[in-house]
Amino acid sequence: MRLLLRRCFAVAAVLLILAIAVVALITWRWQTRPLLAELPIPYADSGDSGDANGEQVTVTWLGISTLLFDDGETQILTDATFSRPKLHDLLLFQPLESDYATINRALDEFHIDRLAAIIPLHSHFDHVMDAGHVANRTDAMVLGSGSTSNVARGSRVPVDQYQTLKTGEPRFFGDFTVTLLESRHVPQLPNGNPIFSGVITKPLVQPAPVSAWHSDFTYTVLIEHPTGKAIVQGSAGFVADQLNGVTADAVFLSIAGLATQGKAYAEEYWREIVLTTGARRVYPIHFDDFTFPLGEVALFPAIVDDIVVTAGWINEFAAAPDEKIEVGLPVFGKPLRPFSSLPPQEVR
Repeated sequence: MRLLLRRCFAVAAVLLILAIAVVALITWRWQTRPLLAELPIPYADSGDSGDANGEQVTVTWLGISTLLFDDGETQILTDATFSRPKLHDLLLFQPLESDYATINRALDEFHIDRLAAIIPLHSHFDHVMDAGHVANRTDAMVLGSGSTSNVARGSRVPVDQYQTLKTGEPRFFGDFTVTLLESRHVPQLPNGNPIFSGVITKPLVQPAPVSAWHSDFTYTVLIEHPTGKAIVQGSAGFVADQLNGVTADAVFLSIAGLATQGKAYAEEYWREIVLTTGARRVYPIHFDDFTFPLGEVALFPAIVDDIVVTAGWINEFAAAPDEKIEVGLPVFGKPLRPFSSLPPQEVR
């Protein structure tokens, strides 16, 4: 019996050492990454301050897929994720908790004081983690899947302040119309599913490990305003022909994970989200490492996701002879005017 116990302890010790070594190796390799300056995509022009028709809608990228839409009266926020967990906490499945100080700072610094709606694009931690806490500080409505509603419940958001929507069901906030359309997460596993797929079946109370945030539905969000239409694509997946008949002036396009899928997949994704909708302006999003502090924008390590390669593909697709599509990288915290001085739309 003693010999068996010794062997068990020895095996456990070896496994522990191997686990520590793997975490250490990943942490070390995580520091090797390309610079933003290496991306072959220019920074986006902020646009004119206002067109003759009264163009006033601004969109401010706040990291990952968090976008603040503002027309001067009403604000809409996708994801509302400001917390940035540490890499080792993610790798070791340590309990995660929203960073309330960072949330408060972001709401104040970016003047998020007229917020009507929060729209998590799916229910992984990097898209929904802070949604309930932002709702409690702003009285905004949280819209999304049943899992998103359970995240809101876990944050004690009042029951009249969150809604589970059906795909294609619009909601109206001031001059904005918001419609969630079912999409897909970029494939991450051999079977084509994302990691931590499935649903959140009960109120998600923090702290909780990264595995507690199941993706549930992934959405394409159509945000319409009298001055223009925008699509927000929070994950680089798609449902074939889902956007037939949907039009947009600008697309905020997630590019995380595209490099792992290959150029042919990326081109099909571009066709389904950008070309199908007739968008004339594209802003890549979800290219930044979410383990860095809020506002410190860095690319993912190339071993995880080669964003430089992906950016080259995007440039190539946009420069096709029969297209006139502008591509610009958003600058963290700098408002853009996506509907200002749009290039002419090609007849298809």
